[in-house]
Amino acid sequence: MGDTPRNLNEAQQRRLIATFQHADKLLSEIEHILSASASKSPFPKYVSDLTPAQERVVRDYIARIRGQVMRVLAGLDIHVPDPAFGAIHSIRVHLSFIRVAIQEASPKDLAGYGPLPEELLPELNGFSNELETLVERLDRFLAQGPGYDVEQRLQRLTAAGDHVDLVKKLERIISSYGLVEFRPALANIVDRLASPRFEIAVFGQVSSGKSSLLNHITGIDVLPVGVSPVTSVPTRLIHGKPRLTVGFAGGRVEQLDLDEIGEFVSEERNPANAKGVAKIVASIPSERLSEGIVFVDTPGLGSLATSGAAETRAYLPQCDLGLVLVNAGSTLIAEDIQLIQTLHEDGIPSLVLVSKIDLLSEAERERFLRYIAEQLERNLGMAIPVHPVSVVPRYRGLTDRWFAEQIEPLYAKQQALALESIRRKIALLREAVAIAMRSKIGETAETSLPPEDLRDAERDLRSAGGRIAEVERRVLDLTDAIRSAGEGALDDAAQGLAAEWRSGRVEPVQDVVREVLGRTAARNAAEVRNELETLGRELMEAIGRANKVLGWTREVLGDEFERLLREVPQIDLSGIQIDSNGRQGAFMGRYLLDRRARSRLRTVKNDVDAAFISYARLLQFWARAALRGITEAFESRAGTVRAQLDRLISPGEVPDETRRKMRQDLEGIGVPQAGGR
Repeated sequence: MGDTPRNLNEAQQRRLIATFQHADKLLSEIEHILSASASKSPFPKYVSDLTPAQERVVRDYIARIRGQVMRVLAGLDIHVPDPAFGAIHSIRVHLSFIRVAIQEASPKDLAGYGPLPEELLPELNGFSNELETLVERLDRFLAQGPGYDVEQRLQRLTAAGDHVDLVKKLERIISSYGLVEFRPALANIVDRLASPRFEIAVFGQVSSGKSSLLNHITGIDVLPVGVSPVTSVPTRLIHGKPRLTVGFAGGRVEQLDLDEIGEFVSEERNPANAKGVAKIVASIPSERLSEGIVFVDTPGLGSLATSGAAETRAYLPQCDLGLVLVNAGSTLIAEDIQLIQTLHEDGIPSLVLVSKIDLLSEAERERFLRYIAEQLERNLGMAIPVHPVSVVPRYRGLTDRWFAEQIEPLYAKQQALALESIRRKIALLREAVAIAMRSKIGETAETSLPPEDLRDAERDLRSAGGRIAEVERRVLDLTDAIRSAGEGALDDAAQGLAAEWRSGRVEPVQDVVREVLGRTAARNAAEVRNELETLGRELMEAIGRANKVLGWTREVLGDEFERLLREVPQIDLSGIQIDSNGRQGAFMGRYLLDRRARSRLRTVKNDVDAAFISYARLLQFWARAALRGITEAFESRAGTVRAQLDRLISPGEVPDETRRKMRQDLEGIGVPQAGGR
């Protein structure tokens, strides 16, 4: 007996571990059964027929069994294996399965079980769209990692003050009562508290002179100019040693030389942000930049890089002062007014700069500045400061004077301005959270709305969202059709060329052909744009109708969708080369001229086909980016509306103790009880 090994061999240990793991899994399933009564699942599996006393006894025995298992393993000197998977990773895997399950419940899959009523298709697509959006947002939140946990970051803040305390209270309320629709705004505020700064962002249309102005302000030609359009990432300029920091979508960060910035911000070198750039920060040793002040060059609104315009709008809530450039060679347009209105509604002050003022004479300059100021006041009902600027040497004094009078004073009080900006954002969040909380406890006028009106508004909004999937399929079909449009376009070009010859005009063959091919491509692109434009209008109207039902007067979307659809990409026909003016005698007759034209163009058929195939890819990429922007713009507003409708449609019973606690929480953030207003 003394020679018998005390320890189990490796195979025996693995068997014992596997047995206990299986037993523990079954115990976990018993715990799941015990938790069934507390679950809010709409599909309960178990009837909760245990008494509280029975449940306590079962849990005590589970703890005893597990404790005994661990003592057995310890007595046998068997090491319990460490967990094999991280919780975040496992949750994200499950989310991917949920996403697949949602997609498998789409109308396309349901049609396999029988014909679907046509009128239900948009609503069913809307269900899928809503659920996928929620799953995607949760997945995106988890992908940020533990460093982005809002509660922990708030606890780490060294800053003090009433505003920090209020944010902590708002975070606790949002977490306690499941108000997930406010988490993005809360995270943005915490970002600003954790990294105090005063951001001055420059907005404007493509070629309005944003990059040139910032290069002049900093005194360093760091931003590429003459590049139109730029990619989809706002570029931050900060004070410091020369360095370029580029963050990518996958989380990778690279430190590069400043002269490499063009590789990431120019459409030519990074078309449609193919490199997946998520953030760009250029550190510059400029005397005109100081610690805490950040200048931001935003992508031009209406640019070819549609995702860039979407990123600019997504960036809006992050800035503290907006500089809106209006090109003196153009004029004030609806987009500029809408941008200023959006800044105002987000609590962000703005200045209007008339760029390229050197294009106007002194008399014209005064009239133009006066006209811009009058238009702003007429359309917005408020006076917006308007200043002339230019980077042309003769007129740089105007820019320097504006900078000295309007911007340099900000340096001395940037901390106070940054705090003021944060306070405005906190106030807006507090107001929105208060409305949601009051709805939960039935203390708003909205709670008296007819339930059927609320359900109709919810269905209407869902059906509008369902149109996104329909339009996506339609757009893909249209862009795919462009791939084979080259042959028909070439026939049209041959007819156009023959007509030129019959008329006796001497037009270069290449110009005639390119013009006809360009018109064909433009017609196809117009169909794609029209589909997206119609979708945007329908989504905007649906949000407007829902807001009207709720009695909300907040901004809907304005012409935001239209901005996403400007500057549709054009076909590149530079590869179509025909070396001949091609003048032919009109005496040849229509038939012979047509044959001659077709014969001439047959030599470029492969090039034409290649041009249309390439254009189809480009247009499809543009359309997908535009559709993403439209969807994001819609969901950013629809999410809050849906949450409020859901609260009003299914208010549920709020226990008296919970109601009392919610009122205390409202008072804690400075919201008086309904009777005290």
